[in-house]
Amino acid sequence: MLDEFSVRLIVYASMISTLCVGFTLTHMIERFPNFAHADYASIGSAVAYTLVRFYGFNPYASWPFAALAGGLIGCVLYILVVKPLRRTGGDGIRLAFAMFALSRILATLVALYSFWVLSKFRIHARGFLLRRWDFHLNGYPGILFTAPATAILLVILLHLFLTRSRLGIAMRAVTEDPTLASCLGVNVSRIHLLSWFLTGSMAALAGAVLSLAMSVRIGGAEELLITVFAGSVLGGLENIYGAVVGGFAVAFIQKILPGIVLRLLGSLGIWVAGFEALTPIIVLVVILMVEPGGLTALAKRITRTRI
Repeated sequence: MLDEFSVRLIVYASMISTLCVGFTLTHMIERFPNFAHADYASIGSAVAYTLVRFYGFNPYASWPFAALAGGLIGCVLYILVVKPLRRTGGDGIRLAFAMFALSRILATLVALYSFWVLSKFRIHARGFLLRRWDFHLNGYPGILFTAPATAILLVILLHLFLTRSRLGIAMRAVTEDPTLASCLGVNVSRIHLLSWFLTGSMAALAGAVLSLAMSVRIGGAEELLITVFAGSVLGGLENIYGAVVGGFAVAFIQKILPGIVLRLLGSLGIWVAGFEALTPIIVLVVILMVEPGGLTALAKRITRTRI
């Protein structure tokens, strides 16, 4: 029998891995970190909360709308910010700072929406939580089964898209060499736009899924981003499959390690619980010191050594 902590851990790890895949895909194509990536998740959870709480949607029926909202916001950010900055010669550092500023704007908009809900409906929406609208199967919440299944399905669909479709192959070509891809007739701008839609929709969907297991806090996107960043770096920022492994690993380390320390130290280790958000930062620092290329680079090095 799984307890509530285990259920939340499985859901959390599944969605962190999904967020890591989107973050890594953006980095592979754009060559800069999208610091607004975790804010898509907050927006997705807000969309799901609105449809379920005020329009009577089934939580699972709200997922496509949350994903669509995240994808459209990703497209808007690319068209209004990234593309113009690229055109004027903006490098990765300028774009990273721009996305950091935009992440603050998106977080503020979500906070304003929460305040509007409170003032108009007298409902506290400081954290979007839809757990009571979930179904149950054999005594377990439905999200325990649907969250891992959704994460696995997204990875499979993304793999098929990147390896079997013309658009996916074109996206891989842009990732490798955008100049050469353009010379071969690939519409690079359209591929970039598509990538922003895909990553935005995946992140917003992850936020909608998370709201069925735990409260998606306003202002919590910063902590979520650090976890996602650590997972992507652990897996390797040049490999979306490594991002899946890295996301799961960091999520489990973040949630389980404080409990282990608490059991070992007893009451002396109670302070560890307050530093759970620090765990991804520690993981990130260790990775950058030991193997900056992450698990992907480590696996390649081990393979070359055996050969």
